[in-house]
Amino acid sequence: MKEALKLGAILALYAAAACFALALVNNVTAPEIERRALEKESQALKMIFPDADGFEKIAQFENPNPSAAIDSFYKVTKGGETSGYAVKTTGPTYDTTTLIAGFDTSLKIAGVHILQTSDSPGFGQKAADPNYKNSKGTTFYGQFAGVDASKPLALGADYEAISGATITSNTMGALISNAAAVVQKHIAGGNK
Repeated sequence: MKEALKLGAILALYAAAACFALALVNNVTAPEIERRALEKESQALKMIFPDADGFEKIAQFENPNPSAAIDSFYKVTKGGETSGYAVKTTGPTYDTTTLIAGFDTSLKIAGVHILQTSDSPGFGQKAADPNYKNSKGTTFYGQFAGVDASKPLALGADYEAISGATITSNTMGALISNAAAVVQKHIAGGNK
């Protein structure tokens, strides 16, 4: 019995030391991780809206689909006027994806940039792969540019699926549609 208690105490000490080490590493690396994430988000916004003068964060908005988190919502300005909107959203795909969808003021998609996806390698990961091309010769995310998002996007009609990754394709379309709905509600509420 004494031996079991001794081993239990040693195990508890190792566990406490490991927890302390993990907490210390997290405290040291968290600010750098956050800085890099914000930098990546800023680069994505500039890729979608290269001519924009600024991106003003909007704090108050309505999310019609709580299964998809709205991480950030921006008003895009050019020459002092609103030229579009960008929404960073995270939601379920085959696993989970975070993307930024940009829209002009008439809800045409200005562009989509996938920041992170944990979908299956080989299939779902093709959504973010700049080397993957569909039958029209564009990337999966590139095919959305210019598509009218004032109504929910329909796979096959508005965009092409990744072969072998129908779930990822459907759900990414749903994430973009939900982002468009956030913008649409914002505009309908008299906000510009």
